[in-house]
Amino acid sequence: MNLVWSRIYDVILKSLMSVDHHITQGIKKMPHKNICFELLGFDILLDTDMKPWLMEVNLSPSLATESPLDLKIKS
Repeated sequence: MNLVWSRIYDVILKSLMSVDHHITQGIKKMPHKNICFELLGFDILLDTDMKPWLMEVNLSPSLATESPLDLKIKS
């Protein structure tokens, strides 16, 4: 399972790296750079070989934990 999470982290990091310039430019326009954050939700699909695929990135992810799996992942 650690290998799967490692692969998921890799997909997330590569996604963030691909938009780094846009994020950096947005931060430069903010008056209070040190007191802000953005919460992102990554929808990842695992295929039959447990390879992760990025489905979408959400700017306003749900933090509801409606199942034990939700609670485990989101905490």
